[in-house]
Amino acid sequence: MEMPQYSDLEYERPSVDEYRECAMRTKLRLMTSKDIVLVEASLAEFQKLLSKYDTAQALCNIRHDQDTSDPYFTDELTFFEENNPVVYDLTSTVYTSLLNSEIAPLLMERFGRMIFLKAKTRRDTISSEVIEELTEEAALENRYNQMLSEARIEFGGNIYNLSMMGPFLESTNREERKRAAHAVSDYYTRELNQFNEIFEDMVRIRTSIAHKLSFPSFVELGYKRMERYDYTPEEVDEFRQSIQRYIVPLTIEIRRLQKKRLNTDELKYYDLPCLFEKGNPRPAVEMKDYERCVGELFRALFEKDPSFYDVLKEHGFTDIETREKKATDGYCSTLSDYGIPFVFMNANGTFDDVSTLIHESGHAYAAIRGVDSSPFIECQSPTFETCEIHSTALEYLSYPYLEVFFKGKAVAFREMHLTETLLFLPYGCMVDEFQHRIYREPDLSRSQRHSVWKALEDKYQPFLDYDGNEFYESGAAWVKKGHIFTSPFYYIDYCLAQIVALQLWDISRKNPQEALAKYDRVCREGGNKTFREILSVAGLESPFSVDVVKRIAYITSEFLGL
Repeated sequence: MEMPQYSDLEYERPSVDEYRECAMRTKLRLMTSKDIVLVEASLAEFQKLLSKYDTAQALCNIRHDQDTSDPYFTDELTFFEENNPVVYDLTSTVYTSLLNSEIAPLLMERFGRMIFLKAKTRRDTISSEVIEELTEEAALENRYNQMLSEARIEFGGNIYNLSMMGPFLESTNREERKRAAHAVSDYYTRELNQFNEIFEDMVRIRTSIAHKLSFPSFVELGYKRMERYDYTPEEVDEFRQSIQRYIVPLTIEIRRLQKKRLNTDELKYYDLPCLFEKGNPRPAVEMKDYERCVGELFRALFEKDPSFYDVLKEHGFTDIETREKKATDGYCSTLSDYGIPFVFMNANGTFDDVSTLIHESGHAYAAIRGVDSSPFIECQSPTFETCEIHSTALEYLSYPYLEVFFKGKAVAFREMHLTETLLFLPYGCMVDEFQHRIYREPDLSRSQRHSVWKALEDKYQPFLDYDGNEFYESGAAWVKKGHIFTSPFYYIDYCLAQIVALQLWDISRKNPQEALAKYDRVCREGGNKTFREILSVAGLESPFSVDVVKRIAYITSEFLGL
């Protein structure tokens, strides 16, 4: 099929009635038929409608995020808010019948065990009893996202959205950094009550859903939703301890050296984004040239012309520059009916633009490589921590080619990028531990939640100095992290993926082709295996190994001269 232009794609609201009828037919066939050919045909018909629904929702989300002021797609988001739980429940019904089919062993032999693991997850994480609350949960998530997209910051006589504030927050002028940081925290202070109300409702609803589904807390349900098939909360806790033990000391040294470079007696919170006295390395090319440069980078890395990114851009499946009324987010979303990913981000002229562009492109590359890996949409993409290897590892594998963006500052960018990785790991663990605490103790008051966050900052970021800023001193900074609201328990996946990606980076320094082959193997697997199984077939070590974290701490500190 010839690749369409994105602008030619027509959005059409999917029919839930049509989906329901197909689901019931498929369920009946699974319950009554022993003919594998007939069952396979019925499942294929069901997958076709599931793909149609998923594609419509993805297209709706993208079109809304490209212009959040468009009332049509805002209304369509409400349609999906209200109907997703119904569709999920119907899907769960089909997959429960798959599990109970008399020919389930034959179907497992035909399709593999992953679709059966995912079927069990569907069965365990939804029921008709919680549909109304799932709708409420989705509405709260959209309300949070809409608030952020509508945020307006007055600064220096102009009005900016949150993404546009990035360059000011890392300015070489300390006073400007301070004023910018205050302007951002003032926004969050004004909206703090609303953020707290949204989150309190989320915790209440998620806890209620968990109890109705027979889970002791939302922690267990959250792990089920995240499809964590081969590791436990206890193993994640041990991983966080490893990060605290071996990475946090490196971050303290990084901040000590930063204070020295900036020639300041005290490193305040508003100094943290500016790592170098002369400023963070910014791209040496204009934003309008980013896509030309990333295409050149990928042509060199993958030795293929045109690159996958060139093809996506040529057909309009990218939107990367920030602008007013555009959602403040970065992601890659796959349009299942076409097997085509869409890259969405908010470039604002800072150093982070390049890593974000490559990161989301990594998701796109994996989506393309994995699209034929399974007849089931659910098994074409792996669980989230593996997805984040796709994106994060590509950032490191691109290191030798970054001159195309940074010219003579590429060395400084590589140093900064790796530094930011080490600084991120404790923060990611802090976000994860915060969520475990909150959902284990859902009745905590606002002040108690803020106290939990403040204590975790002392544990994972002991260098923080908030200079008396009331918003941060109160322990309210967690409201800035969208994943806490909209993607519970996702954030640790970034940390796990970083440790695996850093293994690939280490291999690439000695044997770039071997590293690229291992990376491609991870992407080609799609979602046909669990996290640990994919690591095994690609010849990579588990991030849960203390020795692996220790080794990563050593090689990164050596590279950075810590």
